Amino acid sequence: MGLFDSVAGAMLNKVMGDKGPLASLAMELFQQYGGLPGILQALKNGGLSEQVDSWVGTGANMGVNAQQIGAALGSHVLEGMAGKLNMTASDLTQKIAEYLPDVVNQLTPNGAVENNPALIMSRLMGMMK
Repeated sequence: MGLFDSVAGAMLNKVMGDKGPLASLAMELFQQYGGLPGILQALKNGGLSEQVDSWVGTGANMGVNAQQIGAALGSHVLEGMAGKLNMTASDLTQKIAEYLPDVVNQLTPNGAVENNPALIMSRLMGMMK
């Protein structure tokens, strides 16, 4: 982990309090996959199209479990992310499975994925308050 990552993580934890780790997780996912569209495409490519479509759509969100997340995103990527966040890969996949459906739902209020990083980040930071 670089100096900037350490400082940014410490700042997020200080500003966000108990939501700091969630904010760090979201930022890491965005960085790894090139934003929300990239994350969603990786999940769809990993066999979770139906679940992703439910999160983006305006209906009920389908659930997902840690094993499905692990299979869709791959253990190599998740282990690297977990190390950066001082978590185990198992804990990381559980957190992603727990929070991602609602986060995606809230980031796509109109039932569509917008490819506007500034707008998505603004919505994400608003969720963390």
